[in-house]
Amino acid sequence: MGFGFVYWNMWQDSPQREGEKAQTAFSSYTALWQNGRFADMYEQLSAKTKQQITKEQFVQRYQNIYEGIEAKNITVEPVYNGPVEPGEDGNIKLHYRFSMDTFVDPITFTGKATMVKEKQAEGEGWYISWNPTFLLPDMQDGDKVRASTVPPKRGEIVDRAGRRLATCRVVVDVGVNPGEWGQLPRTEQKQVSDLLHISSDELAANVQANTTKKTTFIRIATLPEDDERIFQLTGTKGIVLQKKQVRYYPYQEALAHLVGYTGSISAEELKKKQAQGYRSSDKIGKAGLEQMYEERLRGSAGGRITIVNAEGMEKKIVGERFAKNGDTLKLTIDAELQKEIYEQIKQEAGTAAAIQPKTGEIVALVSTPAYDPNDFVLGLSTKEWNQLNGNPKKPMLNRFAHGYAPGSTFKPITAAIGLDTGAITPAEEKTINGLHWQKDASWGKYEVTRVSDHRVPVNLQKALVYSDNIYFAQAALSIGEDSFLQKAKEFGFHESIPIPFALEKSTLTNGEMRNEIQLADSGYGQGEVTMTPLHLALAYSAFVNDGNMIYPSLILGEKHETYWKTDVMSKESAQIIQNDLLQVMEDPKGTGRGARVTGHSIAGKTGTAELKQKKGELGQENGWYAAFNLDDPKLLLVMMVEDVRGRGGSHVLDSKVKRIFTEALQ
Repeated sequence: MGFGFVYWNMWQDSPQREGEKAQTAFSSYTALWQNGRFADMYEQLSAKTKQQITKEQFVQRYQNIYEGIEAKNITVEPVYNGPVEPGEDGNIKLHYRFSMDTFVDPITFTGKATMVKEKQAEGEGWYISWNPTFLLPDMQDGDKVRASTVPPKRGEIVDRAGRRLATCRVVVDVGVNPGEWGQLPRTEQKQVSDLLHISSDELAANVQANTTKKTTFIRIATLPEDDERIFQLTGTKGIVLQKKQVRYYPYQEALAHLVGYTGSISAEELKKKQAQGYRSSDKIGKAGLEQMYEERLRGSAGGRITIVNAEGMEKKIVGERFAKNGDTLKLTIDAELQKEIYEQIKQEAGTAAAIQPKTGEIVALVSTPAYDPNDFVLGLSTKEWNQLNGNPKKPMLNRFAHGYAPGSTFKPITAAIGLDTGAITPAEEKTINGLHWQKDASWGKYEVTRVSDHRVPVNLQKALVYSDNIYFAQAALSIGEDSFLQKAKEFGFHESIPIPFALEKSTLTNGEMRNEIQLADSGYGQGEVTMTPLHLALAYSAFVNDGNMIYPSLILGEKHETYWKTDVMSKESAQIIQNDLLQVMEDPKGTGRGARVTGHSIAGKTGTAELKQKKGELGQENGWYAAFNLDDPKLLLVMMVEDVRGRGGSHVLDSKVKRIFTEALQ
């Protein structure tokens, strides 16, 4: 036997070599740990450890804890500071650095592992003497890790005066304990279903689908805290009542389409939002501003990771992040004015927009009929949803977001274009005989029709006062297609209105102006012209602001330019038309005379837009009103009501507009 061979054997059995073997084994263990291979980690545990915990328990414990705290990006790094050798007890101590991201803050710590040399089925080697501190520092046998989420408080939506439009309130979940519920006689079960307006079949199917051996509560309805039915249900066998906080909309239908509502996050939404910290139990904005400002309103959740002992007592906070409540969203809306407008047209299918014409602040955006967003928060029964969805007046449709033919309320825009291009002058009179007119025989059977023949020459003021379709059809032809389209586009047609709410773009044409007939019809707001009520209000603001269209705002305090569109008409044209619109309301023959308010000068224009597929048929008529007060202008209101044929046309709105201005100008 040579000297080298003897030296090799001595080195193989040396303490230094044993230290290297232990380090190799530990490096393998930490690599498995970092990659989540818990079953393979178990194979490297000491025999004593394996006696204390089974492989299944070991794997399950790691998985449960890491899933519970949403552990990601786990890093386990052995720390070797030079050679190591067995201690007096024959074991080797090694250190490691551990870090991971969790649903709160990252957790990092330095741990110490004890390696023991022993023979196992795999052969002799170095094995890990495992204990609970490998999971988290200070953990002992019997301890558990508790992860709890602290939800943020959703930001409120308030109006310009701080009135709450979206807030929270306490409600009561009505549920059944299936074990006890099943023992109730059918007659008593039916009494409960009738009381909650749920069909017996729907209730039975819900209970059956959600019943398991451990189930003690199945929610069947949610009621306001002060609902008298709660008192009737109290003490009923099998009924369980639980309080909770939910989103609440005090103005109910009046602001439904603007504010929107929240609801449980869907599987599709969760898939898109999971990276932002959303959970399957979260509520999320489903419509309106609740949806559009979800990120600001939601805030961010907090949470705690704690170690608790066998008795459930908290021992140590391992990680903590405080919840950040959502922002309060303060609108320019005047909730009381919005409610007043809603009350005036709630029986109709209609819409309205109101602004402060000097500031551009939007004070009302109304759509009727509407729905109560609280119903969506509490939960609609199948019957209630079918009634809502099947309503022919379409209460779910947001009408202020859609464009409609503006009819005669468009005529002041044509007038402004005509004055600025020189196609018309204020004093020029047109002699128009009869109720029907066409340019020439090339129009075939198509004619422009006006409401009445006053048998006098018509100038601009009279044309606006009488709302003469023929005058404005002729004006559009005099302006010419190119000038008409170019100047009209300067009012913001085919553009998005710069507010944080999705509105349809107003249009002049669906493509190209096809012929002179369409151009003539466009002059009095028919043809393919469409406008949202807010856009029409902004266009009318130019009559108040020397020819400039005010920049709209919906969020109070946001900085922006003073005007959205400048010089859409000359200052002189704006003043001329403003005076003429005053006469529309004041002249004994003015179409807006029915909405005058004693003691106040109000300018405005009425309109009736007819929607029909072909000449000769009777189409639906929509009635319009656009009006603003002249003395210290505070309110510019645009209102539209559908289906006014046979009811007086736009005069259906007279009393409504008058009441709104009377209230607003007090």
